[in-house]
Amino acid sequence: MTASESETVNQDHAAQPKEPPLRLGVLAGVGFPRPFAVEALASIASVADVGVEYGFLPGLDVSSVHTDLWSVAGDLRVRPFRGAFFLGVLVGRQHIGATTTVTASGLGSATEQLGLDSWFVNPRIGFLWTTHYGLALGLDAGLQVPLSSSVTSSLPLSLYPAAQARADALGASMIPTLDLLRIGLVL
Repeated sequence: MTASESETVNQDHAAQPKEPPLRLGVLAGVGFPRPFAVEALASIASVADVGVEYGFLPGLDVSSVHTDLWSVAGDLRVRPFRGAFFLGVLVGRQHIGATTTVTASGLGSATEQLGLDSWFVNPRIGFLWTTHYGLALGLDAGLQVPLSSSVTSSLPLSLYPAAQARADALGASMIPTLDLLRIGLVL
């Protein structure tokens, strides 16, 4: 290699900005089972990302039933090849709630509140591309595994064994997860 070729190679390496060892950022996403998510994260030397995620579904009314969903989770992504590909895991708590008014002819009405709270672990695999300028885009898929769950009700569920069985089954079910789009800034 001649001196001028060596100088050209050195200039090419110098032209690429060097990535800082710690980058902080925020991501927003859409997916399933949490339709909307916001995450604050720290990216460590392009090897791992550590973050905190809040997922939610805005209150929704369907046939006089008001529903809500939220979750809070710690997030870890490991990038084995120092690129966009990652293996990750979310560990957190999720709440699903429903409220309605039940009317019994001649007896009046009562408000029923039903809640399902669960702790979960969500291993996943995906891609999170981050440019040198900080724009981040990603997607991932995984499986949400319940660690424990509890059902609360303002009316005794023991009076409704079928409802109790369905709520227990939902709380013990593994469900697929999919983040269709993550977008944000990581500076």
